Amino acid sequence: SHVPARAVVKQPVRGASGRTTITAIVQTGGDWSTGLFSVCRDRRICFCGLFCPLCLECDIARHYGECLCWPLLPGSTFALRIGTRERHKIQGTLCEDWFVVHCCWPFSICQVARELKMRTSQLYEICAVPSSKDTLV
Repeated sequence: SHVPARAVVKQPVRGASGRTTITAIVQTGGDWSTGLFSVCRDRRICFCGLFCPLCLECDIARHYGECLCWPLLPGSTFALRIGTRERHKIQGTLCEDWFVVHCCWPFSICQVARELKMRTSQLYEICAVPSSKDTLV
């Protein structure tokens, strides 16, 4: 498949500490990064999602800034899945989301958790090497 070019939205800025901060640009759109049954892609998520799915759903709710009671509300998993799909512009329909949540609930939670983990932007700090112009003679 063809990967579209990513636009640079922020140039690196040199900080006072002599370090350059670069923010990774997270790709949006397309399909889910992992399949519904790709549980072995992340062992922690797999273990938590299959043996204690409410704990994993609480973690996802915390990621979205919701209270820890969120998983106890009817339709909460459905809302988290739709929110993730809409936020990251993942292809799909409400009907597909409903079917996945109601027929494969623990696998759905695992897929959402893996997606959030993979699509969360990462911050890298790179030490800048002083150029000859920066050195004092």
